[in-house]
Amino acid sequence: MPRKGDYVREKVVEKTFEALFALEDLRELLRKTAPFDLTKEQIEEARKILTKVRKILDEIGGELK
Repeated sequence: MPRKGDYVREKVVEKTFEALFALEDLRELLRKTAPFDLTKEQIEEARKILTKVRKILDEIGGELK
């Protein structure tokens, strides 16, 4: 029978991968635009990605309390 700690660990690992995949999306956006400046649309996309990553990290922090 799974213990509560097992659930927390699984959830943290899952959320960590979510954050890493989102950061990979950001890296890809930046790679496509280098060495040029980002357009307004690309800046908005980058902000959305960063907001998503922050939310995920907050969720991870909440699981670890």
